[in-house]
Amino acid sequence: MNMISIDQSLATFASVSDMDKTVRQFLYTHGHKLTDSATQLLKRLARYSCKIVGVSWPEAETLAPKLGISVRTFWRAVKQLESFGIISRITRRKKRGERSSNIYQIRPIDDLRELPQTADDTLPVTLPLSCCDESETPDFARADDHFLEPETGFSKTLSSKESKEKDEVKRIPNPRPWNHVPKNVPEEFASPIMRDTADGKIAFKLWGKALLLDKLCGFAYEYTVSEIAIDTWKRTRHLFKERDFDGFCGLFYGALKRVTVEKYPGLNSVLYKR
Repeated sequence: MNMISIDQSLATFASVSDMDKTVRQFLYTHGHKLTDSATQLLKRLARYSCKIVGVSWPEAETLAPKLGISVRTFWRAVKQLESFGIISRITRRKKRGERSSNIYQIRPIDDLRELPQTADDTLPVTLPLSCCDESETPDFARADDHFLEPETGFSKTLSSKESKEKDEVKRIPNPRPWNHVPKNVPEEFASPIMRDTADGKIAFKLWGKALLLDKLCGFAYEYTVSEIAIDTWKRTRHLFKERDFDGFCGLFYGALKRVTVEKYPGLNSVLYKR
């Protein structure tokens, strides 16, 4: 009988930052060879591996839906990551012999490419991984101050001409967008938006619209609204215009409702009350 005690003796890294660096280097070196499912699985395992650094023990049946994949695809992704040596698994059994969740260890790997030295105005190689110390709800005002160059800031007192010009442009984007995504935004939803826009703030605000839909419909599982939101972004991203983002948010919410009714016709009366 395989009784494994989960404790700090299983840790594979000295710190979360060391683990994240290894994962980023691995993705920078081998990411083009991985399936999207394997990439997302590795990032999710890293997020779960903070308490005992490098170690997590999620159930496949629980994690697969959160990644938007089947259990069979989940196991294929595990095997691919194992073949590269970035993770290993330890099987466990309960006292009566029934199989329990596996223990997954993210492993240090030699001969990985060094990450490029990014300047302040360039994007990170990968999305943030184990944001253990990040606040749950980001402060928009502080984030704007941090990413807005002082010389491009607007004066608080505007002339009538300046006010008119400001009204004509609904939204003037920050010259430096958020290069991170708050941890309360599902990574499977944020990833395609970051690929298309490179702005975590956009992902954060659009996820807020998805949560409004979730509150209205009362979905039983978070991955349901995540799946709807991802599908909606795929359908509407060609309509996205950074300078009219407020208008796009409204369009996105309307599209969320239409996609929901397509998937769940019974919710039509809930979303379109007459």
